[in-house]
Amino acid sequence: MINNDLIQVVFTPEEKENAKQALRTLQDIATSKAPVLSNDDRQNYGSVAEQNKLKINKARIYMQQFPELIPSFIDKDEFERDFQARNDVEELLMLNEDIHRKLSDMKILLDYDNYQDVLAFYRSVRYSASEKVGNAVTVYNDMKQFFPRTVSTKTEAQAK
Repeated sequence: MINNDLIQVVFTPEEKENAKQALRTLQDIATSKAPVLSNDDRQNYGSVAEQNKLKINKARIYMQQFPELIPSFIDKDEFERDFQARNDVEELLMLNEDIHRKLSDMKILLDYDNYQDVLAFYRSVRYSASEKVGNAVTVYNDMKQFFPRTVSTKTEAQAK
């Protein structure tokens, strides 16, 4: 039986180190700038939904066109810095989500490949143990705890 290998991935030591270093650099930058919010803080401040982003963008356009309408208690320069930083963070989050999805997809396929190989190995060890081959009985007895057998019902037994 041919084993279906869905993905083949090998990271060179340099690739692994470069990826880790890039993530550490991003982590260091974020850590130096990001506050630590409690769960309550996160819930209280929430996030700006798409509809509210439209409001922010529209108000920004009007603030640029009609600066005389900006109340004195709003710091226009601080608003612009926050607006730009928010866009920068959103871009980083989108890149991060893309990376996360790709790595997650890779891991799903690698896990699947590993699990299929383990099932094949276990079936082979189980057969070898039934034939009393070498260390197969010891390996089988240790591994069978991870593969509990279900009792087949009368219907399943008749179908076989």
